[in-house]
Amino acid sequence: TKMKTFFKQLYQLSRIIVILLPFVILAFLIKKDLVLTGHLEFTYDFSQDSPVITNLFPANRLSEIYQVKGKHDFWQEIRSEPVYFEARLPQQFDTAEVEVIYQNQSQNLVQLGLKTLGDEWSYDFKPLENRLLDNLDWFKLEDDRGVIWQRHKQFLSWDQFFEASGSLNGLAAYGYDLDRKFILPDYRPASQTRSINRTIRGAHSFYTYLKNEALDFAFVIQDINRKDGPDPLNINVYNDEGEKIYTKSVRDDGLISKYDVASGKNTVSLKVLGLPEGVYRIELDCEDDIFFRSIITKQQYVTFINRLYLADSPEYSDGFVDLNYSPVIIYSTIPRLGFETPHPEGLQIVGLNNQSLALEKTHTNYFITPDSLPTYIYSTKNDLKIFGRGLLAFSQDMYFNPELFELRDLAVTKEINYLVSSYHTPVQLNGWKAGKVVFDLTNADILNRKLRFALSSPELNDTEGIIKLKSIKVVLDKQPLSFNELFRKIIKYAKDRF
Repeated sequence: TKMKTFFKQLYQLSRIIVILLPFVILAFLIKKDLVLTGHLEFTYDFSQDSPVITNLFPANRLSEIYQVKGKHDFWQEIRSEPVYFEARLPQQFDTAEVEVIYQNQSQNLVQLGLKTLGDEWSYDFKPLENRLLDNLDWFKLEDDRGVIWQRHKQFLSWDQFFEASGSLNGLAAYGYDLDRKFILPDYRPASQTRSINRTIRGAHSFYTYLKNEALDFAFVIQDINRKDGPDPLNINVYNDEGEKIYTKSVRDDGLISKYDVASGKNTVSLKVLGLPEGVYRIELDCEDDIFFRSIITKQQYVTFINRLYLADSPEYSDGFVDLNYSPVIIYSTIPRLGFETPHPEGLQIVGLNNQSLALEKTHTNYFITPDSLPTYIYSTKNDLKIFGRGLLAFSQDMYFNPELFELRDLAVTKEINYLVSSYHTPVQLNGWKAGKVVFDLTNADILNRKLRFALSSPELNDTEGIIKLKSIKVVLDKQPLSFNELFRKIIKYAKDRF
């Protein structure tokens, strides 16, 4: 009888377990996959593969994974940039906070980018470490939201600062959303046409400004035909929201062999009427065979973005007989400048205010941090690529800074008196640094339920440096589920899986 009772109880217990088990499993899966609290944290420390954070790739830009002998201490080196990793998204989240523990001996900028909607190169980059910011000696207000730098001490709290921010002159933002539209309050259209009679080579982009006037440019172009294949030109116009509003396409001149002679001059007009006041970006999309011999415009401002390729050089005398070989002075507010020349004709000493930089080898990138901004760049021989993250112009009166409320890099010019940023100097951790950034996922490019991130240090490839990585931590957050949302998700979850 005792045995019968035991088996009867065992049978009943088994029935209960069988009945409850699916609910227990469902509850476990729901808790794991639906993220009831709205908060998830994952860490990849290089000791083993992570189910959520992928290994870094591509492998040819990375070292093997190293381990400190006898310790649970692993790291990997970035030897060429950029490198990428992905993080799995079990559900939709609002923000992703990423903390990277790393070592950086020589790089001025280390940044992390989130892949956003757009083309394959669309990343929202934020600084993990920016030494130009770290060395800024202005008065500093810091809290969880970020840092406010003031050229002259005036505000003692964030709240006090933002109460006055709407009327402040010289307010700039770096990695912080001020949500302000750039307007030049005293702007008046120019009364006469102006020309840039210097030759630039290949793709360029620049800003201009309109108010009660037509967008009006003429580009005098020539095709040098040094490479095989057609050389079309596309001129794209973008508004201050980054939307393409106009395109003009110019076909190749018909000479597509590298043995063909250079083409004659061709004037390409760009005229768009009825545009509202504001900043516009013009993109000259073409190969390096296209030379812009001059730019004629009725706009006051022509400020180039990130690069200028100066081409008034005897190197091109086989194709063009009327180049201007005289020295040129470029006005720049790029905080970290790069230079390169592809030909012996372009080897020279470049002047920068009171500094100089010798270009002694072709096809080699040279970098310098100007002592002060703005910088007047003096080139005696042209045939020079000037590049960096910032703005340049052929004269000071053609320069303006529409990126003031959204600086892509630190460029402390005389027009800036206040700088607000979500950036924090990395924390020191026993010989390592911990840098942290937060991304809004509204515009994230989510592919196969994964976020993609890029780690970049723009000068790493040219300075033979390395960056060591010890760990990557991803923290995902959203609003906790309400009861109604939870019930709907449970029903959907059960239908999808059972």
